Amino acid sequence: MKKNKLVSLLTRWEVFLIILLALMCLVFNLQDATRVASGEARRDVFNVANVVRSMRPYMLYSFMTLGMMLILAMGDMDISVGAAATLSVVVLGVTYNALTTAGLIGLPALILSLAACLLVGSLCGALNGFLVTRFKELFPMIITLATQLFFRGFSYLLIGGQTLTFDDETFDLLKELNSLTDMFGIKVPVMLPIFLVVALVFYFWLHLTGNGRKIFAIGTNAIATQYSGVRVDFIKFWCFVVAGLMSAVTGVFFVGATSSSIKADIMDGYHMYAIAAAILGGFSTDGGKGSVIGAILSLIIFAVMKIGLGTLFGFADSAVNLSVGIILILSVLLPNMVNKWRDALRVRRRRSEVSKAA
Repeated sequence: MKKNKLVSLLTRWEVFLIILLALMCLVFNLQDATRVASGEARRDVFNVANVVRSMRPYMLYSFMTLGMMLILAMGDMDISVGAAATLSVVVLGVTYNALTTAGLIGLPALILSLAACLLVGSLCGALNGFLVTRFKELFPMIITLATQLFFRGFSYLLIGGQTLTFDDETFDLLKELNSLTDMFGIKVPVMLPIFLVVALVFYFWLHLTGNGRKIFAIGTNAIATQYSGVRVDFIKFWCFVVAGLMSAVTGVFFVGATSSSIKADIMDGYHMYAIAAAILGGFSTDGGKGSVIGAILSLIIFAVMKIGLGTLFGFADSAVNLSVGIILILSVLLPNMVNKWRDALRVRRRRSEVSKAA
């Protein structure tokens, strides 16, 4: 029994991610030592402080990743989250301009604009949820492809090809979201503790509540879950709403990271980063599985990979993206291999029990 528990623990996806992270750390440290042995100066960039700081670019779509986890856990796909974030941010800028022109300035204008941004993101998710639950003959990817084009086109309708820029002190408060703060003697992105708090809420929801188990049950078998009395369409709708809301939150942090400038083509392709982080974290397009802790580990792996390949090996960002793609391919293949190994062990154990009984 203890052996079976140990095997089950060692084959958990989070354990694989931790091993992968440890191997990456080992390789990068050996590379740094090799550089020193060859007479080059020690970079000494691979430490906790630098890794945490380098997570800042990946924190920009971390909230979007949390929303994407819900969609993947149900076995669906939403490729419109990047466009929904763009539309939310465009509405943020247009609303702020309109309020300041009308004479409402300062913090009230910013708060109302942020509320409009979050509302639009939620409405984008609600539109996706409505279409997915009402037109079941269409794949969610096709539906969200259409809404992606709609959201992006509506953004261009609002501001065209111009760039909205803001240089007043109130709007510049958003820049603080991309700054660094001191925690336990380490400079960490302001986004990091906020993300960890929100991720803790998602962890509690998905893994420790009945509603979270229903989400995974929908991904395992939606029809059987429906016949079990679960309101599948209701849960799906609100999961898409939450995904849209998280996209809007991502947009707010993005504005802070881009010096308060807004265009209609921003965050193009962000949905792919969110999908990549969620899949590497253990979620699957087949639905029914995944781990919030795994998604957090995947973001750390991306940060470690960026600082290691970029600083120690001198690779460009395109090479980093290539490495992420390779890891994603492995993350799809390895679970299938592990499942086959588990099935083989289960069959062998069953045969042993039958032989002993005979």
